[in-house]
Amino acid sequence: MTALPPRPHHRAHTAALIAAEDALLDRSVYPTAWPHEAPDQPLTPEAAHYAMQRHASCPIDTCARKRAAHNALIEAGHIVPDPRNSKNLP
Repeated sequence: MTALPPRPHHRAHTAALIAAEDALLDRSVYPTAWPHEAPDQPLTPEAAHYAMQRHASCPIDTCARKRAAHNALIEAGHIVPDPRNSKNLP
C-alpha cells in the first residue's frame, strides 16, 4: 500500500476542499439539506450532536451545518462557551 502525503490542516485548505467537493456533485440528487449548508429547520439537541460528530473535521467558521449544530447545543445548554474566547465563535 502506498502512503498518502500528509494533508494540510489549514482552514483555508479545508474550506477549499469543501467548495471543490460541492462544485463537483449534482445538487439535484440531494433534495433536502446539502451536507454543509445550514438546516432549514432548527436542530434538536440529538440532531445537533449527530451533526457535530458528522462534521467534526469541518471548521466551524466555514461549515454552516456545524455552526447551526453548535448554536443549537448552546441554546439547549449542552455547550457552555468559554467567555475568554476572543473570537466569540460562532
